[in-house]
Amino acid sequence: MKKDSLDQDFMALIALRNQLVGLNYSDPTYDEVEDAMTDAEDAFNQEYGSYLEAKLQKIHEAHFPGQEVLLPTAYMASGYNESVIEEGSYELPMDEGILVGWETAGQPARRAKLVLVPSPLRFMLFDGEGLQLLWSNEEEDLFHTPQIQDVP
Repeated sequence: MKKDSLDQDFMALIALRNQLVGLNYSDPTYDEVEDAMTDAEDAFNQEYGSYLEAKLQKIHEAHFPGQEVLLPTAYMASGYNESVIEEGSYELPMDEGILVGWETAGQPARRAKLVLVPSPLRFMLFDGEGLQLLWSNEEEDLFHTPQIQDVP
């Protein structure tokens, strides 16, 4: 698995998704861009799906047991905004991602969102308090345990 190819192909998906978000349904190019995005998502899932689904399976088993693992592209945000603060990074609305019931030992399940983020490609958890890294393509065999944020 070439990490650079994975990141580049994900960035290409983001570019198509952002292009589509910027169009109105009435735009004559909307259907064309939507078809290109759908084809790119299918190709991405075909090329990297089993690799990313294996990572998602480990994440789900550890933190979201009993919840179905979806195709990797399902965890994408609807759009990604380039950061004005840090070049090469992206910002996204905190309500993006797939809703999960995050289970922690000794704590009741919490609702959170699991989202796929670029540069480097990684799965992040948003629990209403902030984003926490669960897995990154930079350290593909390292999985992180999210922490409950102390609320004063």
